Amino acid sequence: MTKRVETVKDMTVLLSVHDVSPLYEDDIVKTYDFLSDFGISSVTLLVTPFYGLKKINKISESDMFTKFLSSLDLEIAMHGYSHFSKSGSLSEFNGMVQEKVALRLKDGVSILTKGFGLKPTGFVSPLWESPPKVVKAVKEAGLGFCVNGNSIHRNSDDTIFNTTERIVSEGQRVLNMETSLIEIELGGSLQIGIHPLDHSTNKLFEVLEDLKDRLGYKFMGYSDYLTSIT
Repeated sequence: MTKRVETVKDMTVLLSVHDVSPLYEDDIVKTYDFLSDFGISSVTLLVTPFYGLKKINKISESDMFTKFLSSLDLEIAMHGYSHFSKSGSLSEFNGMVQEKVALRLKDGVSILTKGFGLKPTGFVSPLWESPPKVVKAVKEAGLGFCVNGNSIHRNSDDTIFNTTERIVSEGQRVLNMETSLIEIELGGSLQIGIHPLDHSTNKLFEVLEDLKDRLGYKFMGYSDYLTSIT
């Protein structure tokens, strides 16, 4: 079956907060407050079910952090399983056989579904890198979409939506977005992944404010955008 390929509409930012974990609880509260102050209400929370394989970072239905996230009524998608490979790399699924990928997806979906009472809407790998075996496993797990680089795979009809650029912060002081500047000024579609530490380490929130107020970009979570396009 030939997949349909479309470009995400110009002047659109598919916005997410990644590395959502109890590890960054206070910073995620501050990040949400900043977004609310900017009037941004559509954003995807990319939650890692078992960050670093540490029990204290595992999503649990009885945890106050999980209850706080649920109270925000925002889209929740899955962001890796532990976020790290066995060697400590951020490329969590590289070198992993298909069966192991499928098992991690299944376990992660189970953790998030039990924690939030809802199945995650989709999947975004750490570093936004999803090799074909991950894209396949996400679809088999029954999730609505999988992101691989600049491509968003909508599983309901096998349509791929491409953005022109993506900016994924790692919460460090230097925010590398030089390659995105031309597309931003041209109004090209973007994916932006906010790290919980960005509010205190770099100027990403100033970038968001400029995109919204000067350039007129519209911010949407992944599912909000995908359901708006038939």
